[in-house]
Amino acid sequence: MTLYELTKKYSTGKGEDMMWKTLSLVSDAVENSMSQCDRKALIRKVYCSMSGGHYNEEFAHEDIEAMFFTDKDDNQRHAPYWPMSAIEEAYEGVKDEILDYNIWDFAVTMNMLASDNWCLLGRWFPNITEKERNAKLVEMAVNWLLDEDARWPDSKIWHYLNG
Repeated sequence: MTLYELTKKYSTGKGEDMMWKTLSLVSDAVENSMSQCDRKALIRKVYCSMSGGHYNEEFAHEDIEAMFFTDKDDNQRHAPYWPMSAIEEAYEGVKDEILDYNIWDFAVTMNMLASDNWCLLGRWFPNITEKERNAKLVEMAVNWLLDEDARWPDSKIWHYLNG
């Protein structure tokens, strides 16, 4: 008998408190036997099943803060590349186009695309202004999120970064 089968058989009809108590026992046992990396991956898988594959503030900040690129002068530039107020303003302008995505999905996408393409945009457009670069990155983010052959068409950024 698996833990799932045991829990289903003996907790049915015993209320929410029984389910939380059972989950606590299983969680403690599983998490105490896992590496930190495996624990983090499991937490993200559980969160994904509950959130439908969309970022919240906590996971967005964690993933954004891990992003960086090396500029033409060999300096590492770490995300976030914009204050949240700038992301919110950009999101307000495009949210009707990307209805399946929330502000945190958009923030992660913007920072990922900036991290991956900042230098390329500078090479393509040597005289680009900050405003023009930001506009191009917003357009890229919308296009990237709306990719019609994406494996996860309504949760692409979560699955792209979390497997």
